[in-house]
Amino acid sequence: MNKTVLITGATGGIGSCLVKELASKGYNIVINYNNSNQKANKLAYEINMRKVSQAIAIKANVKDRKEVNNLFDIALGSFNNIDVLVNCAGKNLDKPFLEMSDHEWNEVQSIILKGTFNCSQEFALRYKGNNGHIINIGALTAIKGRKNGANYCSARAGVLNLSKCMAQELAPSIRVNSITPGWINTSEVMERYKLFNQEIYEQILKTIPMKRLGTPEDVSKMISFMICDSTYITGQNFLVDGGMLMY
Repeated sequence: MNKTVLITGATGGIGSCLVKELASKGYNIVINYNNSNQKANKLAYEINMRKVSQAIAIKANVKDRKEVNNLFDIALGSFNNIDVLVNCAGKNLDKPFLEMSDHEWNEVQSIILKGTFNCSQEFALRYKGNNGHIINIGALTAIKGRKNGANYCSARAGVLNLSKCMAQELAPSIRVNSITPGWINTSEVMERYKLFNQEIYEQILKTIPMKRLGTPEDVSKMISFMICDSTYITGQNFLVDGGMLMY
């Protein structure tokens, strides 16, 4: 019987790549989305057409506990068990620290930190087995910070520590790890940081020992290793950053 992975925020650059990577390995996929209905259903259709595994798309805002409960109820109505949770949902509302509103702070914190808590708790309460995984997607700025992102950076930093807390409490039946990407070549990153500008792009490359941006495949293959091949790793944060931080 195929195992099942639930991926939140699954229509983004990393999320959609991970859907395809794990589906190719025979995992059934629950594609969670909030706004991208068309993308999510197209992705599910593509997976189902390959007939290697099954996929369903379910709308839910991860900051809302009722919607998260509904997400898991529908998923478990389609598949017998959810074996893996990947918390990939996130949001940026950048603003200088002194200008940041309560809404901008709360919205980003709620989706990233509270959303990870909500989904992870509901997953763990429902999981039946002894080889479960929770993978949390992080960010380098959770460690080093950046300007105009106090809400985002602190939320991601919270997820790093939450991962360690969960790893201690949920072992040995569920292993919890985080993956921290560096500069990844997605449309969102390219547009937000103006990397289509050659001068800016080249300045970024100078900070990366591997001399290239990462790809969504670099991240998804690391997650695939954690899920498919590792058996004795929990509570760890894995940098997929081309050697930028060496932390």
